[in-house]
Amino acid sequence: MNIKSFDDLDITDPIMFGLVFSNKHIAKPFIEHLLGIKIDHLETPVPEAVLSYDAEHKGVRYDVFARETNENGETIRSFDLEMQMVDTKELPQRARYYQSVGDGVALSKGGYYTSLKEQYIIFLCPMDIFGQGFPIYHFENRAREDSNICLNDRTFKNFYIFKKYEEFTNPVVKAYMKYFATRNVDSRETEAINDQVSFYKADTLIRNKYMTYEFDLHESKEEGKA
Repeated sequence: MNIKSFDDLDITDPIMFGLVFSNKHIAKPFIEHLLGIKIDHLETPVPEAVLSYDAEHKGVRYDVFARETNENGETIRSFDLEMQMVDTKELPQRARYYQSVGDGVALSKGGYYTSLKEQYIIFLCPMDIFGQGFPIYHFENRAREDSNICLNDRTFKNFYIFKKYEEFTNPVVKAYMKYFATRNVDSRETEAINDQVSFYKADTLIRNKYMTYEFDLHESKEEGKA
């Protein structure tokens, strides 16, 4: 396991991605442009959010978890943002489980299935794990007999292949994807992200926390060797 030094971290490292996108002024326009929606109120996104049914089941750790809520604090939609730099050969299954855990946590005992809200699992990847050449893959449940018939279970799993940034038609989304792929700042939105990265890299507290994390991983590695 090779751990990057703090000074080498960038937006594609899950730790930095989580820190940056835990800011509403970054996450809200990003989600809106990616999904083509308008968010009324976005709760403060949670980096490295851990959800689990209970101690007997495998929990999940989202890179960034966010909820859109109404004036009463009730969830309207939820979003899981994942920066995934490596094809682990199980991302579709992981997306399935992330969705199921999110639903299980959202639906309280005795709750009605109709209370389940829209849920988006969003993976940002450099590589095309499906190999069909598309810059975006949108997945939702539809009938095999007629693809116009949608199950309407309100679950969506989207994969954005950011190395294909030239093929994105929305200029704002294209700038986001280009930034992930090249770190080039081409828009107001990516400038805000880049400024936030610089802010965290200058934060002594964040640096010290990361160095402690790095040391703990090194110690674990050495213990494993022993």
